[in-house]
Amino acid sequence: MLSIFADPSLDADQTIAATRLLLRIAHVDGARTDEEVTLIRQFYESGRTSAAGWPDFASLGEGAGDGEAGATFAEPEQRDLVLATCLLVGYADGTLSDDELAAVRAVAQEIGAEATRVDELLALVKDYMLAQLARLPDAASVAVVASELG
Repeated sequence: MLSIFADPSLDADQTIAATRLLLRIAHVDGARTDEEVTLIRQFYESGRTSAAGWPDFASLGEGAGDGEAGATFAEPEQRDLVLATCLLVGYADGTLSDDELAAVRAVAQEIGAEATRVDELLALVKDYMLAQLARLPDAASVAVVASELG
């Protein structure tokens, strides 16, 4: 994950709420790709401390309506984690669409993050993704992806 999220802890309720928000982003363009689901499942599973009391991942898409996460994330670091992961989910299929970005902005408003924070986190997410790609030996392909990230 991004280095700025060294240790933002989420409790079980926060992890479940965040997972539902991520699933909301995955549904925005109607695609809900395998890459998006895999990323979201990894997020959810990494937050589980035990199987007891945790809903099955497949059931989390149910009841993920707008407005339900309002005061769930009290700490700025928690909100940043949720928003950056929403952005990564948007990029999981290769492109962050305008609709996905608008949905991330709606999530930011819902969880009480500053409107400008999405843009700041978007820049960090792009830098993170480019840093991961920079390890590849094919510089020309990295340059193409970099230009697509804008």
